[in-house]
Amino acid sequence: MSRSKRSAALAAVACAAGCSVGLPFAVAQSIPVPLAPSNSAVADQWVNSQIRLGEGTQGLNISLIDAPATAPSRDTTHVTVRVHNDGAEPADDLVLTPRRGPVSGSLTDARVATVAQPGEYTPAGDAVTVPTVPPNGHVDVKVTFDAEDHPTTVTRPVMVVLENAGAIMDTERWHMTVLGTAQETPGADEPERTPAGMSVLYPITAPVDIVPGETGEAPNRPPLILSSEQLAGQIAPGGRLDQLVDVYSELGAGNETCMAVDPALLDTVDRMADGYTVNDDRPEPAEKRQRLRDSWGNPDTGKDSTQGTGADDAAAWLDKLRAAAKDKCVLAMPWANTDLEAVARTGNRWLMREALERGPFTAERVLGTPVMRNVVLPGSGYLTEKTVPGMGWADHSQSRVTEVGMQGAWEEQTSTTTETADHESDGRVEGEQQTTLDNPAMPNAAGITAPQPAQAVRVLVADNTTSVASAHSRFTQLRPGVVGVDFDYELASTMAATGPNPETTGYSDDHLRFDYTRDSQVARDNTAATAVRTAASSRVVVGESAEASEPLLVTPPAGWQPKTARAVMDTVNELFREHTSVPMSLADYTRMPDDPAQLVPGTPSLWEADPTIYSDTEVLNASQQGAFIDDLTSLLGSEPAIALTQYGYTLPLRQDLLTALTVTGRRSYTGYMEAQERTRRRLNGNRDALAGLRAAITLIPPGNVYTRASESSPLLIVAQNGLPLPVDASILYKGPAGAHLNTPTEFRIPARGSLTLQMTADLEENDEQTKLQLYLATPEGQPISQPVDIAVQTAGGAVKNWIIIAGASALFVLALMFQRGRRRGSRGIKGIARDG
Repeated sequence: MSRSKRSAALAAVACAAGCSVGLPFAVAQSIPVPLAPSNSAVADQWVNSQIRLGEGTQGLNISLIDAPATAPSRDTTHVTVRVHNDGAEPADDLVLTPRRGPVSGSLTDARVATVAQPGEYTPAGDAVTVPTVPPNGHVDVKVTFDAEDHPTTVTRPVMVVLENAGAIMDTERWHMTVLGTAQETPGADEPERTPAGMSVLYPITAPVDIVPGETGEAPNRPPLILSSEQLAGQIAPGGRLDQLVDVYSELGAGNETCMAVDPALLDTVDRMADGYTVNDDRPEPAEKRQRLRDSWGNPDTGKDSTQGTGADDAAAWLDKLRAAAKDKCVLAMPWANTDLEAVARTGNRWLMREALERGPFTAERVLGTPVMRNVVLPGSGYLTEKTVPGMGWADHSQSRVTEVGMQGAWEEQTSTTTETADHESDGRVEGEQQTTLDNPAMPNAAGITAPQPAQAVRVLVADNTTSVASAHSRFTQLRPGVVGVDFDYELASTMAATGPNPETTGYSDDHLRFDYTRDSQVARDNTAATAVRTAASSRVVVGESAEASEPLLVTPPAGWQPKTARAVMDTVNELFREHTSVPMSLADYTRMPDDPAQLVPGTPSLWEADPTIYSDTEVLNASQQGAFIDDLTSLLGSEPAIALTQYGYTLPLRQDLLTALTVTGRRSYTGYMEAQERTRRRLNGNRDALAGLRAAITLIPPGNVYTRASESSPLLIVAQNGLPLPVDASILYKGPAGAHLNTPTEFRIPARGSLTLQMTADLEENDEQTKLQLYLATPEGQPISQPVDIAVQTAGGAVKNWIIIAGASALFVLALMFQRGRRRGSRGIKGIARDG
């Protein structure tokens, strides 16, 4: 079904579902601060409060424990339902009734059925009386659906209704497949059926909890410090990531399935295999000079560290993953599955480059197998007008990461940059000065713009998020060299609503959103698997047709569970065996069309409100840190005797920001606040580390007041560097009109060392102190350190001041003596008068 038809169908059912019609224009996506899903400003973007009103709110609810995803025609279907009683009293007089809805001809039908009223479903079997349910307990009940008879395979919604004295307490809903009777008689005459191609993404990612504030080392990587063992649990035998690899090896190892891996996860697990520690904190990133007595009683920073237990499991899991991925299709996600829209809003090109450019090369290094190039999988599933200009950084045909690393690209930029610094040639500045770490201005997203790709970059996006609504082409030209390749938004939204923390996609129909945990994980897994069949079946062309149907791309959520993966992959393989779909590789799915008419120009256009976006506060925080990291990198110099590079030293700090802006967990109604808290902690931790690095590069005056012997006497100040690389810096100053400080144009402070600088000052001739404010800055004139306040006075002026003070004091003493003498004379005259 085309997007226009689907939109019309959804609009038609909006009022029937008790909800408002979708917005008729592209939605401006911005919130000032993170808001809880229950906050009234965003609550209706997460959940339509009129959907399934009152279900499960009276202390009684049901969940599906066991049910087949597929049932044969003419057979009854048995399912197991668990009835929960959250009350303090036993629950009696409960009845379970099976119901079924109309056959789903499309995913639109299926999604509407999920929110339809129970009365729109028909009875599908005998009601079952529920035994007494104890307080705060549950009972399991068998429910039987009557047999159906269909000549062809169909999918349909079913539900079990829990009632108490005729009142509906709760419903449990899912979709199932009913096999057609024609499968039992393969010789039966059927019209010609032409299946569409199907390709499958198989994501493998998990949150990476490296303690923030890491800085690079060379020639070896810095010691790995994780804040928990959660990742070790996922890669251990039987863990989530371990099971995902097993399911892939068993069911998804064909060319039609492409493993989408998170390069940040691979890099971290690779480091885990060499050993790691677990701690809540890490040592200071820069050397701190302190007196011996200040260190007495100072606890060892690493004393609370414990040795990680997952090194052997990390090595074993990587071996298993390498074997599964060998010579198969592998695609790299953006680094840490970061939110590309949030990264674009920071305006930081180096963050965008790290998000897109490094990943495939990291995956190849760890897995030892080729990885697809020039294909982007945004975690949010869509692009915005701010994001598109940065997609050119995913043109890996022009990348030189494997040859010279990002350090080479950084050096190339710094050698060609001719930015004009906002200060005079003598280092004088006016007005309030601040480092980029404290800049309150929202960034300009244009800073992430990339050169036009030499080879087209293809970006996988939901098919309702571009301005082009074509049922005949999945390709949209978003920018010269950047092409959007559509996937089915309804299928992706249905699959996202699986697992313990189901996700709300930002492109899903907002009037059909609800709290997906109202249905059990088993029910939602069955629904997801059935949705794949519904989408595939709707693309089959029956009879002769000149119009070829568009292929289907199955896009599971990044954090899906092994049980969901098995249910989906079982269905995929069934569809291939039945010839309902034919396998198609991701390379073929994303291959540019030969016919230019199929490449329709368009723009990103998000029509639904996305409550999962990053707030302005979070983006500004990340932007400030990214800009300061750039300044710090510019400040650092190279040294032939030091293997560490400027970019290599600050790289982990950039990767911290990408991890902080991850999509993983952010789209979950039940997990949003936890994800937001993880972002807050990481951003704060990284900011603290940057503040420590800023404090390590500073100016140290001999005292707060300089007293010069003469006007030509130099001012001495010490520039200190606690970092492991030399610093190429300049000095900025601010002072009163007429004050001129002769500062060195540029100087180098040695690594973990200091440098004494001499400056002369031309000051106004007066007897007052001249107050100046000094900053360490990058060679381009961007302040990098906190200001140092000094006062300058000349010795001659100081002597004159002392003479004046001394003269005034002498006059005061003489006046006091004169006054006392007059008082004594007066008393003597009065005494003579009395005596006479």
